[in-house]
Amino acid sequence: MNHRLKSIAARSLIAFPLTTLMAHAACTIPIGIVLPTSGELSAQGQENVQMAQLAIQQIDKAGGPGACRLKAVISNSQTKPAIGVDAAKKLVDLDHVPAIVGASSSGVSMAILTSVTAPGHVVQISPSSTSPAFTTLAQQGKTGGYWFRTAPSDALQGVAMAYVAHQQAKLRRVAVMYLNNPYGSGLAGRFEHEFKAMGGTVTASVAFNPRQPSYRSEVHQAMQGHPQALFLVGYPNTGEVIVREWISAGGPHTYLFPDALHAPQFVDAIGGRYLDGHTWGTVPGNTRTRSLGYVAKAFKRGYGHAMSESYDASTYDATAIAALAAYAAKADGAVTGARVRDMIPRVTDPKGTAVYASVRGFRKAEKLLAAGKPIRYIGASGALHFDTTGDVKGPMVVWRVKDGKIVPVETLSAKRIAAIGAHG
Repeated sequence: MNHRLKSIAARSLIAFPLTTLMAHAACTIPIGIVLPTSGELSAQGQENVQMAQLAIQQIDKAGGPGACRLKAVISNSQTKPAIGVDAAKKLVDLDHVPAIVGASSSGVSMAILTSVTAPGHVVQISPSSTSPAFTTLAQQGKTGGYWFRTAPSDALQGVAMAYVAHQQAKLRRVAVMYLNNPYGSGLAGRFEHEFKAMGGTVTASVAFNPRQPSYRSEVHQAMQGHPQALFLVGYPNTGEVIVREWISAGGPHTYLFPDALHAPQFVDAIGGRYLDGHTWGTVPGNTRTRSLGYVAKAFKRGYGHAMSESYDASTYDATAIAALAAYAAKADGAVTGARVRDMIPRVTDPKGTAVYASVRGFRKAEKLLAAGKPIRYIGASGALHFDTTGDVKGPMVVWRVKDGKIVPVETLSAKRIAAIGAHG
């Protein structure tokens, strides 16, 4: 871990409790945070934790839930399902949280949802778990309505990536390598379906497992069929190993990367020499609202650097929604997982009064919620409204690598992506 990440971790997990986590002994409402501060997604996770803390701090500063204070209880998932489950169980059984923000990866979130939060009647809001499998699970009635996410499903990203590959990169033959978990298989499957519908050919589709010492066998398998490019669905550390072995094996130097590889440290590790002009990527984007500006300024003021990681805005929003729903539950009675679940529509009501992500906005929200009135929370990632499966719609940003840096080049609206998917 470099000096900056160590600094982030120290400020996130040690310094913060001296301010916001000071709670009134009489009444404290804990909000669980399960994100990776070490492991595959540590750089993203550490900054996402800061975003969650900022949301709790601002809502608490606005007044908090009546005589109560909010408390962020943070656990490290390490991007490992078993560890994530253990962390979530502790939060539910010992800290008695009514809601958990997390996890980052779909594999960890799925394990927590099916073994802890849904059976335990605790709300779970993920800022970045994008597997389409969650939608299916909700449609089957297996989430109990306790599952929500503030990032759009990969059902959208798969369409967007297929469009980018076929129409913008002008590719006709693509090899796919994907992480063998709900995130990897879900996104790869949707991409393959859409790319084929557009007339493209998937020359190989190869699953891989994390933390292998080498991926030479999988790389050689993926290179069969003479692909023009590699679509790699994985996390930064593993992705770095695979791309290096792909280059060493003589694979074509054109790459398609999804949200998990929209990471400065991944691009730095591979180098602009190999990625400049050869890379196309997609990542869920933010709808520009005044909230994003408010949050960006507050974050830089509080932590000394700009927001830079994927899912920063959606993590802030997931935490804010959980905390506002807890406030609404407290104003109307007891704060339980079931009550928080039932209050989420009240804080994201399209017909409610608009409130923005700032201390002033949260004061307004708390007054309205205390009076039993609905609000329309317009967050850092946009105006969020959950459908019956806990999903949201949102835009996708197309990005490339230029001079060794990630550069956004276009935003595809949710409406446009839906039209692309409908017409192939």
